[in-house]
Amino acid sequence: MPSGVFSPAASARSSQHRDGVAKASRQRGSALRSQTWACRVGGHCLSGHTLHVGSSSTDPGGGGAMADEGRAARLYAAAVTRRTALLRGGAVAAGLGTAALGGAAAANGLSSGDGTVANVRDHGARGDGATDDTDALQAAIDDVRASGGIVFFPPGVYVTRRLTLYSRVHLRGSGGDSTILRLRAGANSAILESENFARLTGTAPEAGITLFSVRDLTLDGNKSQNQRAGYGLRVYGYGYELTEVIVFNCRNDGIVSEWGPTGALPTPSHQMEARITSVRSHDNDGHGVNFQGPHDSMFLNCLAFQNGAAGFRLSGESKGTLMVNCHAWGIRQDLAFDLAATGIGCMNCFADLNGGVGVRISRNDCRWLGGMVLGYNSIDPHPEIGVQFVPGVQPDEPSGCLVESKVINCGTAAVDFGADRGLSTVRVSLSQPGVRDEDGRVAPGSGQGWIGRPAHTTQVEITQGLGHPDKNLVIQPAFDLRAQTDPSPPGEDSVRLFARTVNGQTQLCARFGNGSIQVLASES
Repeated sequence: MPSGVFSPAASARSSQHRDGVAKASRQRGSALRSQTWACRVGGHCLSGHTLHVGSSSTDPGGGGAMADEGRAARLYAAAVTRRTALLRGGAVAAGLGTAALGGAAAANGLSSGDGTVANVRDHGARGDGATDDTDALQAAIDDVRASGGIVFFPPGVYVTRRLTLYSRVHLRGSGGDSTILRLRAGANSAILESENFARLTGTAPEAGITLFSVRDLTLDGNKSQNQRAGYGLRVYGYGYELTEVIVFNCRNDGIVSEWGPTGALPTPSHQMEARITSVRSHDNDGHGVNFQGPHDSMFLNCLAFQNGAAGFRLSGESKGTLMVNCHAWGIRQDLAFDLAATGIGCMNCFADLNGGVGVRISRNDCRWLGGMVLGYNSIDPHPEIGVQFVPGVQPDEPSGCLVESKVINCGTAAVDFGADRGLSTVRVSLSQPGVRDEDGRVAPGSGQGWIGRPAHTTQVEITQGLGHPDKNLVIQPAFDLRAQTDPSPPGEDSVRLFARTVNGQTQLCARFGNGSIQVLASES
């Protein structure tokens, strides 16, 4: 066609081409935006970080923030795949079922084939730190109760009375510093409590809620305005997850968890263990964490400090629970780790105390491996003990325990064997300078390596180098020396024991630093 001549057909083809390019560009842009929002819901990043959603550019007054949350959630719902969920870490990655992640827009609460997302603001919650939001928050939880799903809390301070949790409901905040649930003045209750907790607690059935989670928010017990009672979270249930949750300022315990002794669930079923990760519980008048089950649960990177009772108390049906990289400390917290259930394992944990006890063991087969117990070198007003054995439920407890750790600066003693019932192994490396008076002298009874008497079947190796024999205690079981050729001489000021065979007879010998050998006993 000659240049400059207009052709309707050519113009149509050109228009179609332009439309196709524009459509492809929009699709690519939509895909990019979907990827951008794939791990966020209403400004909340599932990996635990917070995206602060500001005002809409068309609404300088801030009225567009809710719309922004809705648009973000719609993009999220459209873009999240199961693979993304597994990689990003959400309800599916936590093993809590696929229902929680396929939700529709948080702004409209519509259900999808995989579940529901409910935004508490859509149910009337204000989050202004003054309004009683109980009814609105419970309405949002109830909205997803039947199908299971996510209840999302945008940033804010939500004043509330007791809220009831159900199976397969997943509470998601916008981060501990952004989403706060505060107990209303005079409520004198828990902030979050599992369905039928009052009826089930103390009865040990296999009932209770399951496959639920709470993450990325703070529970404020507001104890100054709740004088009679107050808890952050009380649960009777199993197979749940707590992640990046802060609990503080409660009149009683920060967290209470309980379940029965059931050893197996009907098939098919998910796990019964609770998984508690990066939880902080502090400045509560009771225990930081009062964990009585489910058994075989897991704690990772948790912190309990400045509580009125124990930092972590594991008792009841929590047997077999494993704690890794957990830390308990505080001047007013007289007991860091209370191991009062069978088979509790603590790996690389840190007990940091100022008076009181670092690790208290009262049941069989408990383990404290690695980590450290650090005291304040104080004996007033209470004794300061690193690791302590106290009487258990049964007369033969505690026994069969394993302690291998570093103990530093415990004013009274590193280890108290008071109620040790035997068959345990205790290996502790010490640094126990003792408490000094104004004249620089060590106060009598301070800085001891151990107190009490280990049972005759317990193996002990408590040492503070070789320069402090008064602090060292080594008790080994009988052992065999196999005959060998004469070893080389030991180092200076040392003796090397060995066995050898001479003319068909076995001899027990000692070799000294100068090379001489003394026969201590010979086979007759």
